[in-house]
Amino acid sequence: MRVATNTVYSQGSMGISRLMAQQSKLQNQLATGRRVLSPSDDPIASSRALQISQAQSINTQYSTNSDSADTSLAMTEKTLNQLVTLIQNVQSLAVSAGNPTQTADQKKMLDAELQGRYQELLALANATDGNGEYLFSGFRGDTKPFTEAGFGNVTYNGDDGQRGIQISASRTIPVSEAGSKLFQRVPTGNGTFTSSANMANTGTGIITTGEVLDPSKWANAANVQDFRIEFNSIPDPNDPTAAPIVNYDIIDSRATLPDGSANPNYNMSMVDGYDYNGGARPSTPGVNSYPRTYKSGADIEFKQLPGETTPLVANWDFGVKTSVTGDPKTGDTFTVAASKNTDIFSVLADFSSALNNYNTAGNGKGQTDFQNQLNTVIKNLSNSLDTVLSTQASIGARMLETESVRNTNEDINLQYTATLSKLQDLDWPKAISDFSQNQMLLDAARSSFSQVQNLSLFQYI
Repeated sequence: MRVATNTVYSQGSMGISRLMAQQSKLQNQLATGRRVLSPSDDPIASSRALQISQAQSINTQYSTNSDSADTSLAMTEKTLNQLVTLIQNVQSLAVSAGNPTQTADQKKMLDAELQGRYQELLALANATDGNGEYLFSGFRGDTKPFTEAGFGNVTYNGDDGQRGIQISASRTIPVSEAGSKLFQRVPTGNGTFTSSANMANTGTGIITTGEVLDPSKWANAANVQDFRIEFNSIPDPNDPTAAPIVNYDIIDSRATLPDGSANPNYNMSMVDGYDYNGGARPSTPGVNSYPRTYKSGADIEFKQLPGETTPLVANWDFGVKTSVTGDPKTGDTFTVAASKNTDIFSVLADFSSALNNYNTAGNGKGQTDFQNQLNTVIKNLSNSLDTVLSTQASIGARMLETESVRNTNEDINLQYTATLSKLQDLDWPKAISDFSQNQMLLDAARSSFSQVQNLSLFQYI
Protein backbone atom coordinates (compact mmCIF):
# COMPACT_ATOMS: atom_id res chain seq x y z
CA MET A 1 0.00 0.00 0.00
CA ARG A 2 1.36 3.35 -0.97
CA VAL A 3 1.15 6.24 1.48
CA ALA A 4 1.84 9.64 0.06
CA THR A 5 4.21 11.93 1.86
CA ASN A 6 1.48 14.62 2.00
CA THR A 7 -0.83 12.19 3.78
CA VAL A 8 1.82 11.43 6.36
CA TYR A 9 2.42 15.11 6.99
CA SER A 10 -1.29 15.91 7.08
CA GLN A 11 -2.21 13.17 9.52
CA GLY A 12 0.75 13.94 11.76
CA SER A 13 0.08 17.66 11.89
CA MET A 14 -3.67 17.14 12.49
CA GLY A 15 -2.94 14.79 15.38
CA ILE A 16 -0.51 17.24 16.96
CA SER A 17 -2.97 20.14 16.46
CA ARG A 18 -5.76 18.15 18.11
CA LEU A 19 -3.57 17.28 21.09
CA MET A 20 -2.36 20.88 21.36
CA ALA A 21 -5.95 22.16 21.32
CA GLN A 22 -6.91 19.67 24.01
CA GLN A 23 -3.85 20.65 26.02
CA SER A 24 -4.74 24.33 25.67
CA LYS A 25 -8.29 23.66 26.89
CA LEU A 26 -7.00 21.67 29.87
CA GLN A 27 -4.56 24.44 30.65
CA ASN A 28 -7.39 27.03 30.55
CA GLN A 29 -9.49 24.88 32.85
CA LEU A 30 -6.62 24.59 35.31
CA ALA A 31 -5.97 28.35 35.10
CA THR A 32 -9.64 29.32 35.69
CA GLY A 33 -10.65 26.43 37.93
CA ARG A 34 -13.77 25.92 35.82
CA ARG A 35 -14.82 22.84 33.98
CA VAL A 36 -17.35 24.57 31.70
CA LEU A 37 -15.63 27.29 29.71
CA SER A 38 -18.19 27.53 26.91
CA PRO A 39 -21.74 26.21 26.38
CA SER A 40 -20.40 23.51 24.10
CA ASP A 41 -18.46 21.98 26.97
CA ASP A 42 -21.72 20.97 28.73
CA PRO A 43 -24.90 22.55 27.25
CA ILE A 44 -27.20 21.41 30.07
CA ALA A 45 -24.87 22.51 32.87
CA SER A 46 -24.16 25.77 31.06
CA SER A 47 -27.87 26.59 30.72
CA ARG A 48 -28.57 25.72 34.33
CA ALA A 49 -25.58 27.76 35.51
CA LEU A 50 -26.85 30.79 33.58
CA GLN A 51 -30.24 30.57 35.29
CA ILE A 52 -28.68 30.23 38.72
CA SER A 53 -26.26 33.11 38.05
CA GLN A 54 -29.17 35.36 37.12
CA ALA A 55 -31.11 34.32 40.23
CA GLN A 56 -28.02 34.92 42.36
CA SER A 57 -27.55 38.37 40.85
CA ILE A 58 -31.16 39.30 41.69
CA ASN A 59 -30.76 37.88 45.19
CA THR A 60 -27.60 39.94 45.68
CA GLN A 61 -29.54 43.04 44.64
CA TYR A 62 -32.18 42.21 47.26
CA SER A 63 -29.41 42.18 49.87
CA THR A 64 -28.23 45.58 48.62
CA ASN A 65 -31.82 46.82 48.85
CA SER A 66 -32.03 45.52 52.42
CA ASP A 67 -28.96 47.56 53.33
CA SER A 68 -30.54 50.64 51.76
CA ALA A 69 -33.82 50.02 53.61
CA ASP A 70 -31.92 49.63 56.88
CA THR A 71 -30.19 52.95 56.32
CA SER A 72 -33.48 54.78 55.73
CA LEU A 73 -35.19 53.08 58.66
CA ALA A 74 -32.25 53.83 60.95
CA MET A 75 -32.48 57.52 60.00
CA THR A 76 -36.21 57.53 60.75
CA GLU A 77 -35.70 55.73 64.04
CA LYS A 78 -33.03 58.23 65.09
CA THR A 79 -35.37 61.11 64.26
CA LEU A 80 -38.20 59.48 66.21
CA ASN A 81 -35.90 59.02 69.20
CA GLN A 82 -35.28 62.77 69.13
CA LEU A 83 -39.02 63.37 68.80
CA VAL A 84 -39.72 61.18 71.83
CA THR A 85 -37.18 63.13 73.87
CA LEU A 86 -38.72 66.40 72.72
CA ILE A 87 -42.27 65.40 73.72
CA GLN A 88 -41.04 64.16 77.08
CA ASN A 89 -39.29 67.48 77.66
CA VAL A 90 -42.52 69.35 76.85
CA GLN A 91 -44.39 67.04 79.22
CA SER A 92 -41.92 68.00 81.94
CA LEU A 93 -42.61 71.66 81.16
CA ALA A 94 -46.34 71.01 81.47
CA VAL A 95 -45.93 69.31 84.85
CA SER A 96 -43.78 72.19 86.03
CA ALA A 97 -46.35 74.71 84.77
CA GLY A 98 -49.02 73.02 86.88
CA ASN A 99 -47.38 74.27 90.06
CA PRO A 100 -49.97 76.69 91.52
CA THR A 101 -47.26 78.72 93.24
CA GLN A 102 -45.86 79.91 89.91
CA THR A 103 -46.64 83.45 88.87
CA ALA A 104 -47.80 84.57 85.43
CA ASP A 105 -44.28 85.84 84.68
CA GLN A 106 -42.77 82.50 85.59
CA LYS A 107 -45.19 80.74 83.28
CA LYS A 108 -44.18 83.07 80.45
CA MET A 109 -40.57 82.10 81.11
CA LEU A 110 -41.58 78.48 80.53
CA ASP A 111 -43.16 79.58 77.27
CA ALA A 112 -39.78 80.88 76.07
CA GLU A 113 -38.40 77.34 76.31
CA LEU A 114 -41.56 75.96 74.71
CA GLN A 115 -40.99 78.20 71.68
CA GLY A 116 -37.59 76.59 71.18
CA ARG A 117 -39.10 73.11 71.46
CA TYR A 118 -41.66 74.07 68.84
CA GLN A 119 -38.97 75.09 66.34
CA GLU A 120 -37.12 71.84 67.07
CA LEU A 121 -40.34 69.93 66.42
CA LEU A 122 -40.80 71.63 63.06
CA ALA A 123 -37.21 70.78 62.07
CA LEU A 124 -37.67 67.11 63.00
CA ALA A 125 -40.94 66.95 61.05
CA ASN A 126 -39.04 68.13 57.95
CA ALA A 127 -36.01 65.84 58.46
CA THR A 128 -34.40 64.12 55.44
CA ASP A 129 -32.54 60.88 54.91
CA GLY A 130 -29.02 60.55 53.52
CA ASN A 131 -30.29 60.90 49.95
CA GLY A 132 -32.13 64.18 50.49
CA GLU A 133 -35.55 62.54 50.61
CA TYR A 134 -37.93 63.78 53.29
CA LEU A 135 -38.67 61.11 55.91
CA PHE A 136 -42.25 62.11 56.67
CA SER A 137 -43.80 63.10 53.32
CA GLY A 138 -45.24 59.73 52.31
CA PHE A 139 -44.67 58.88 48.63
CA ARG A 140 -43.63 62.45 47.88
CA GLY A 141 -40.06 62.22 49.05
CA ASP A 142 -38.98 65.38 47.25
CA THR A 143 -41.73 67.51 48.83
CA LYS A 144 -41.15 69.38 52.08
CA PRO A 145 -43.86 67.83 54.26
CA PHE A 146 -44.71 70.69 56.63
CA THR A 147 -44.99 74.43 56.05
CA GLU A 148 -45.91 76.94 58.72
CA ALA A 149 -48.48 79.69 58.19
CA GLY A 150 -48.24 80.81 61.81
CA PHE A 151 -47.43 79.53 65.26
CA GLY A 152 -49.28 76.21 65.60
CA ASN A 153 -50.83 76.58 62.12
CA VAL A 154 -48.93 73.99 60.09
CA THR A 155 -49.97 72.50 56.75
CA TYR A 156 -49.05 69.02 55.56
CA ASN A 157 -47.96 68.88 51.90
CA GLY A 158 -47.18 65.18 51.57
CA ASP A 159 -49.57 62.26 51.14
CA ASP A 160 -50.65 59.23 53.15
CA GLY A 161 -48.46 56.71 51.30
CA GLN A 162 -45.20 55.01 52.23
CA ARG A 163 -42.23 54.59 49.92
CA GLY A 164 -41.12 50.98 49.72
CA ILE A 165 -37.98 49.02 48.82
CA GLN A 166 -38.22 45.43 47.60
CA ILE A 167 -36.03 43.23 49.79
CA SER A 168 -37.15 39.82 48.49
CA ALA A 169 -39.24 38.36 45.71
CA SER A 170 -42.35 38.58 47.88
CA ARG A 171 -41.68 41.49 50.26
CA THR A 172 -41.48 45.24 49.82
CA ILE A 173 -40.62 47.03 53.06
CA PRO A 174 -41.97 50.56 53.76
CA VAL A 175 -39.08 52.95 54.44
CA SER A 176 -40.94 56.25 54.91
CA GLU A 177 -43.79 57.51 57.06
CA ALA A 178 -46.79 59.69 56.35
CA GLY A 179 -46.37 62.82 58.43
CA SER A 180 -50.15 63.26 58.51
CA LYS A 181 -50.48 60.09 60.57
CA LEU A 182 -47.51 60.77 62.82
CA PHE A 183 -47.98 64.48 63.54
CA GLN A 184 -51.57 65.35 62.63
CA ARG A 185 -53.70 62.42 63.71
CA VAL A 186 -53.29 62.72 67.44
CA PRO A 187 -56.51 61.58 69.18
CA THR A 188 -57.86 63.98 71.76
CA GLY A 189 -58.94 63.03 75.25
CA ASN A 190 -58.62 59.35 76.05
CA GLY A 191 -58.93 58.37 72.41
CA THR A 192 -62.64 57.54 72.73
CA PHE A 193 -64.04 60.76 74.13
CA THR A 194 -62.74 64.10 75.26
CA SER A 195 -63.87 66.18 78.23
CA SER A 196 -63.37 69.92 78.59
CA ALA A 197 -64.47 72.88 80.67
CA ASN A 198 -66.33 75.95 79.46
CA MET A 199 -63.97 78.90 79.80
CA ALA A 200 -66.93 81.03 80.93
CA ASN A 201 -67.32 78.93 84.10
CA THR A 202 -67.18 80.93 87.31
CA GLY A 203 -66.49 78.09 89.73
CA THR A 204 -63.36 76.05 90.40
CA GLY A 205 -64.49 72.75 88.89
CA ILE A 206 -61.78 70.75 87.13
CA ILE A 207 -62.84 67.84 84.92
CA THR A 208 -60.81 64.67 84.45
CA THR A 209 -60.05 62.89 81.20
CA GLY A 210 -62.56 60.19 82.02
CA GLU A 211 -62.61 56.45 81.51
CA VAL A 212 -64.13 54.08 78.99
CA LEU A 213 -65.83 51.15 80.71
CA ASP A 214 -67.36 49.50 77.65
CA PRO A 215 -66.32 50.69 74.14
CA SER A 216 -69.23 48.85 72.50
CA LYS A 217 -71.75 50.81 74.57
CA TRP A 218 -70.13 54.12 73.69
CA ALA A 219 -70.35 53.09 70.01
CA ASN A 220 -74.08 52.31 70.38
CA ALA A 221 -76.14 53.86 67.58
CA ALA A 222 -78.40 55.49 70.18
CA ASN A 223 -75.42 57.42 71.59
CA VAL A 224 -75.08 60.88 70.07
CA GLN A 225 -71.60 61.16 71.69
CA ASP A 226 -72.03 64.83 72.51
CA PHE A 227 -73.14 65.86 76.00
CA ARG A 228 -73.11 68.79 78.37
CA ILE A 229 -72.74 68.43 82.12
CA GLU A 230 -74.47 71.42 83.68
CA PHE A 231 -74.27 72.37 87.36
CA ASN A 232 -76.67 74.16 89.68
CA SER A 233 -75.76 75.42 93.15
CA ILE A 234 -78.08 76.66 95.94
CA PRO A 235 -77.41 77.64 99.57
CA ASP A 236 -78.08 74.97 102.17
CA PRO A 237 -81.55 75.93 103.53
CA ASN A 238 -80.74 74.37 106.89
CA ASP A 239 -77.37 76.09 107.30
CA PRO A 240 -76.57 79.14 105.16
CA THR A 241 -72.95 79.00 106.36
CA ALA A 242 -72.49 75.42 105.19
CA ALA A 243 -71.27 74.38 101.78
CA PRO A 244 -73.89 74.91 99.08
CA ILE A 245 -75.94 72.05 97.66
CA VAL A 246 -74.64 71.33 94.19
CA ASN A 247 -76.47 69.14 91.67
CA TYR A 248 -75.88 68.48 87.99
CA ASP A 249 -77.58 67.22 84.87
CA ILE A 250 -76.36 65.43 81.75
CA ILE A 251 -77.82 67.04 78.62
CA ASP A 252 -77.88 65.91 74.98
CA SER A 253 -75.91 68.61 73.12
CA ARG A 254 -75.96 67.38 69.55
CA ALA A 255 -78.18 69.52 67.33
CA THR A 256 -78.10 67.29 64.24
CA LEU A 257 -77.82 63.55 63.73
CA PRO A 258 -75.19 61.89 61.50
CA ASP A 259 -77.64 61.82 58.58
CA GLY A 260 -78.06 65.61 58.82
CA SER A 261 -81.54 65.55 60.30
CA ALA A 262 -82.44 67.48 63.43
CA ASN A 263 -81.92 65.69 66.71
CA PRO A 264 -85.31 65.49 68.47
CA ASN A 265 -83.57 65.11 71.87
CA TYR A 266 -81.33 68.15 71.47
CA ASN A 267 -80.90 70.17 74.68
CA MET A 268 -82.87 67.68 76.74
CA SER A 269 -81.86 65.94 79.97
CA MET A 270 -80.65 62.38 79.60
CA VAL A 271 -81.51 61.78 83.27
CA ASP A 272 -85.17 62.79 83.44
CA GLY A 273 -86.03 64.08 79.95
CA TYR A 274 -86.41 67.74 80.90
CA ASP A 275 -86.47 70.00 77.82
CA TYR A 276 -84.11 72.95 78.28
CA ASN A 277 -85.30 74.41 74.97
CA GLY A 278 -88.30 75.67 76.93
CA GLY A 279 -86.13 77.54 79.43
CA ALA A 280 -84.54 76.92 82.82
CA ARG A 281 -85.89 74.36 85.22
CA PRO A 282 -88.57 75.65 87.62
CA SER A 283 -87.13 76.31 91.04
CA THR A 284 -88.50 75.57 94.49
CA PRO A 285 -87.01 77.44 97.46
CA GLY A 286 -84.51 75.30 99.31
CA VAL A 287 -84.58 72.53 96.69
CA ASN A 288 -81.98 71.95 94.00
CA SER A 289 -84.05 71.03 90.95
CA TYR A 290 -81.20 69.34 89.03
CA PRO A 291 -81.58 65.53 89.13
CA ARG A 292 -78.18 64.28 90.30
CA THR A 293 -76.26 65.15 93.45
CA TYR A 294 -72.68 66.33 92.97
CA LYS A 295 -69.77 65.24 95.12
CA SER A 296 -66.27 66.44 94.35
CA GLY A 297 -64.27 63.66 92.69
CA ALA A 298 -67.20 61.23 92.54
CA ASP A 299 -67.96 59.38 89.31
CA ILE A 300 -70.28 61.02 86.81
CA GLU A 301 -71.64 57.98 85.01
CA PHE A 302 -73.24 58.18 81.61
CA LYS A 303 -76.02 55.72 82.28
CA GLN A 304 -79.36 55.43 84.02
CA LEU A 305 -78.80 55.07 87.75
CA PRO A 306 -81.04 53.21 90.21
CA GLY A 307 -84.07 55.29 91.21
CA GLU A 308 -84.00 57.49 88.10
CA THR A 309 -87.35 57.49 86.31
CA THR A 310 -88.58 58.70 82.91
CA PRO A 311 -85.12 59.01 81.31
CA LEU A 312 -84.75 60.42 77.82
CA VAL A 313 -83.57 57.01 76.58
CA ALA A 314 -84.85 54.01 78.52
CA ASN A 315 -82.12 52.03 80.30
CA TRP A 316 -79.46 54.18 78.70
CA ASP A 317 -75.84 53.21 79.31
CA PHE A 318 -73.07 54.62 77.15
CA GLY A 319 -70.20 52.84 78.91
CA VAL A 320 -68.14 55.84 80.06
CA LYS A 321 -67.63 57.95 83.14
CA THR A 322 -65.73 61.03 84.24
CA SER A 323 -65.49 63.19 87.36
CA VAL A 324 -65.22 66.80 88.41
CA THR A 325 -63.30 68.10 91.40
CA GLY A 326 -63.66 71.48 93.03
CA ASP A 327 -66.69 73.75 93.50
CA PRO A 328 -68.70 74.34 90.33
CA LYS A 329 -71.11 77.27 90.36
CA THR A 330 -74.59 77.60 88.90
CA GLY A 331 -74.41 77.59 85.12
CA ASP A 332 -70.95 76.03 84.94
CA THR A 333 -70.78 73.48 82.13
CA PHE A 334 -68.41 70.80 80.94
CA THR A 335 -68.58 68.94 77.64
CA VAL A 336 -68.06 65.27 76.89
CA ALA A 337 -67.86 64.47 73.18
CA ALA A 338 -66.38 61.93 70.81
CA SER A 339 -62.62 62.11 70.48
CA LYS A 340 -61.31 63.88 67.40
CA ASN A 341 -57.87 64.27 65.88
CA THR A 342 -55.61 67.18 66.57
CA ASP A 343 -51.98 67.81 65.60
CA ILE A 344 -48.95 68.07 67.82
CA PHE A 345 -48.19 71.59 66.57
CA SER A 346 -51.60 72.77 67.77
CA VAL A 347 -51.05 71.04 71.11
CA LEU A 348 -47.88 73.06 71.69
CA ALA A 349 -49.67 76.21 70.54
CA ASP A 350 -52.50 75.54 73.01
CA PHE A 351 -49.92 75.06 75.75
CA SER A 352 -48.26 78.34 74.84
CA SER A 353 -51.62 80.12 74.85
CA ALA A 354 -52.43 78.76 78.31
CA LEU A 355 -49.05 79.92 79.65
CA ASN A 356 -49.41 83.42 78.21
CA ASN A 357 -53.05 83.95 79.21
CA TYR A 358 -52.71 82.75 82.77
CA ASN A 359 -53.90 85.13 85.44
CA THR A 360 -54.28 84.77 89.20
CA ALA A 361 -57.38 86.91 89.60
CA GLY A 362 -60.86 85.70 90.46
CA ASN A 363 -60.64 83.63 93.63
CA GLY A 364 -58.75 80.79 92.02
CA LYS A 365 -60.66 80.85 88.73
CA GLY A 366 -57.50 81.69 86.80
CA GLN A 367 -55.73 78.65 88.20
CA THR A 368 -58.84 76.51 87.54
CA ASP A 369 -59.07 77.62 83.91
CA PHE A 370 -55.37 77.06 83.47
CA GLN A 371 -55.50 73.61 85.06
CA ASN A 372 -58.37 72.52 82.81
CA GLN A 373 -56.41 73.70 79.77
CA LEU A 374 -53.24 72.11 81.07
CA ASN A 375 -54.96 68.76 81.67
CA THR A 376 -56.07 68.75 78.03
CA VAL A 377 -52.55 69.60 76.86
CA ILE A 378 -50.97 66.90 79.04
CA LYS A 379 -53.35 64.25 77.77
CA ASN A 380 -52.83 65.27 74.15
CA LEU A 381 -49.06 65.22 74.65
CA SER A 382 -49.40 61.71 76.04
CA ASN A 383 -51.46 60.70 73.00
CA SER A 384 -48.83 62.26 70.72
CA LEU A 385 -46.13 60.27 72.48
CA ASP A 386 -48.16 57.06 72.10
CA THR A 387 -48.47 57.71 68.36
CA VAL A 388 -44.73 58.23 68.00
CA LEU A 389 -43.88 55.18 70.10
CA SER A 390 -46.28 53.06 68.05
CA THR A 391 -44.58 54.20 64.85
CA GLN A 392 -41.18 53.59 66.40
CA ALA A 393 -42.20 50.03 67.31
CA SER A 394 -43.35 49.48 63.73
CA ILE A 395 -40.00 50.68 62.40
CA GLY A 396 -38.17 48.40 64.84
CA ALA A 397 -40.20 45.46 63.58
CA ARG A 398 -39.35 46.37 59.99
CA MET A 399 -35.65 46.60 60.80
CA LEU A 400 -35.80 43.13 62.34
CA GLU A 401 -37.58 41.91 59.21
CA THR A 402 -34.94 43.35 56.88
CA GLU A 403 -32.23 41.67 58.96
CA SER A 404 -34.07 38.36 58.84
CA VAL A 405 -34.65 38.61 55.09
CA ARG A 406 -31.03 39.61 54.50
CA ASN A 407 -29.83 36.56 56.44
CA THR A 408 -32.16 34.39 54.39
CA ASN A 409 -30.85 35.94 51.17
CA GLU A 410 -27.28 35.24 52.26
CA ASP A 411 -28.18 31.59 52.91
CA ILE A 412 -29.78 31.38 49.47
CA ASN A 413 -26.65 32.92 47.94
CA LEU A 414 -24.56 30.19 49.58
CA GLN A 415 -26.85 27.57 48.09
CA TYR A 416 -26.58 29.19 44.66
CA THR A 417 -22.78 29.28 44.97
CA ALA A 418 -22.67 25.61 45.95
CA THR A 419 -24.87 24.63 43.00
CA LEU A 420 -22.78 26.69 40.58
CA SER A 421 -19.67 25.00 41.94
CA LYS A 422 -21.12 21.58 41.20
CA LEU A 423 -22.08 22.64 37.67
CA GLN A 424 -18.97 24.60 36.69
CA ASP A 425 -16.03 23.90 38.95
CA LEU A 426 -13.16 21.74 37.90
CA ASP A 427 -12.43 18.25 39.17
CA TRP A 428 -8.82 19.02 40.00
CA PRO A 429 -7.39 15.47 40.31
CA LYS A 430 -8.98 14.41 37.03
CA ALA A 431 -7.96 17.60 35.22
CA ILE A 432 -4.34 17.33 36.37
CA SER A 433 -4.24 13.65 35.37
CA ASP A 434 -5.77 14.45 31.95
CA PHE A 435 -3.29 17.30 31.48
CA SER A 436 -0.31 15.03 32.25
CA GLN A 437 -1.64 12.25 30.04
CA ASN A 438 -2.33 14.62 27.18
CA GLN A 439 1.12 16.19 27.56
CA MET A 440 2.68 12.73 27.28
CA LEU A 441 0.65 11.98 24.16
CA LEU A 442 1.61 15.35 22.68
CA ASP A 443 5.30 14.70 23.31
CA ALA A 444 5.00 11.24 21.75
CA ALA A 445 3.20 12.64 18.71
CA ARG A 446 5.87 15.28 18.21
CA SER A 447 8.63 12.69 18.52
CA SER A 448 6.98 10.25 16.14
CA PHE A 449 6.25 12.99 13.63
CA SER A 450 9.88 14.00 13.59
CA GLN A 451 10.75 10.37 12.82
CA VAL A 452 8.07 9.89 10.19
CA GLN A 453 9.05 13.01 8.28
CA ASN A 454 12.43 11.30 7.54
CA LEU A 455 10.70 8.34 5.79
CA SER A 456 11.48 9.48 2.22
CA LEU A 457 13.19 7.59 -0.63
CA PHE A 458 15.18 10.68 -1.33
CA GLN A 459 17.10 9.97 1.84
CA TYR A 460 18.55 6.88 0.17
CA ILE A 461 19.44 8.20 -3.29
